[in-house]
Amino acid sequence: MENQFIFIDFEFTTFERNEAPKGFFHEVIEIGMAAMREDTIMNTYSSLVAPVFFPELGEKCMSLTGITQNDVIEGIKFTQMIDVLLAWYIPGQTTLVTWGDLDIKGLRRNCREHKVKFPFSVMLDDWLDLSKAYQAHYGHRNTPGLWYALQTYGLTEGAQSHRALEDALATYKVLQRMLEDEWVYTPPQKVSMQTSIADLMGHSDLLQKLKEQLV
Repeated sequence: MENQFIFIDFEFTTFERNEAPKGFFHEVIEIGMAAMREDTIMNTYSSLVAPVFFPELGEKCMSLTGITQNDVIEGIKFTQMIDVLLAWYIPGQTTLVTWGDLDIKGLRRNCREHKVKFPFSVMLDDWLDLSKAYQAHYGHRNTPGLWYALQTYGLTEGAQSHRALEDALATYKVLQRMLEDEWVYTPPQKVSMQTSIADLMGHSDLLQKLKEQLV
């Protein structure tokens, strides 16, 4: 099987700051994925995910996403979602693509809370944060939002933000435009799990990456 890019996005529960339940963390309620091979989307997947720890959605969450309480009641279990991720993700042949790092950090937190193994490589050396690549390629001082990138390319017509599959496909569209603007994907340097902390001390960038990915 040839290498593939998987564009992935999650929607999470959220509350107004003064309304969040005690111990609240952002729980996955929707997943969207699009698999690309040879610059073409070959498959897509979308599903709602039933929240367990904080099952009642807040008004902010429903207003932002359009997802209702009845919608998530019919969602799949978190463990079923992980099974789907494992079926799509092929180590050594997959590059994960997200816009920003919140999806990956949120997934890692959800895995900890559900006591299931994080489905991707521990060091995430096959993960591309396209927002950082976009920022570097176009020389932005700050990291732009996905909607800003869509507006820049004239891609907002008919687009819907804050739904997982829509955002995953929007990320794919931005990558396509970046390729047209002569951006070239360079896989990150792999860090062996046998690498010692002493070895990393001489490579501050790799040590920082380790710290960030284990948050």
